[in-house]
Amino acid sequence: MATYDEAHHLVLSGDEARGGVTGHNVRYVLAFGMTGVIAAFAAIAIYFGFDALHARASAAFAYSPSEILRAFAPYAAIALFAAIGTGLLLGLWNMVSGHGEDSSQRLMRIRVVTQFVLICVIMAIFARVAG
Repeated sequence: MATYDEAHHLVLSGDEARGGVTGHNVRYVLAFGMTGVIAAFAAIAIYFGFDALHARASAAFAYSPSEILRAFAPYAAIALFAAIGTGLLLGLWNMVSGHGEDSSQRLMRIRVVTQFVLICVIMAIFARVAG
């Protein structure tokens, strides 16, 4: 609860002072920093995993379509994780920038569908390991 001192200056408790809006565009720094970290990890994964991906793709195309699906399921899972992360970042950006609720709901629906597809791909990977 805010009180006034004798000179009519507003005095806030420690909890009230920390409960205010953060300054210096902290939300933007968080959003851009998180995007940069995700992009860096994606670049490192692509750089170090490209040879394995190429070898796996070459071997998979020599076999049946089910083998192709089995070979690319882990990479599809990674791509879907990236899509979900991108959806979360877009939702965060939408919230920070103050856009309407319609775009927020649309992003939420896309993310839920992407999560469902990711669960299906993960189950396919488990079926591949078990079978």
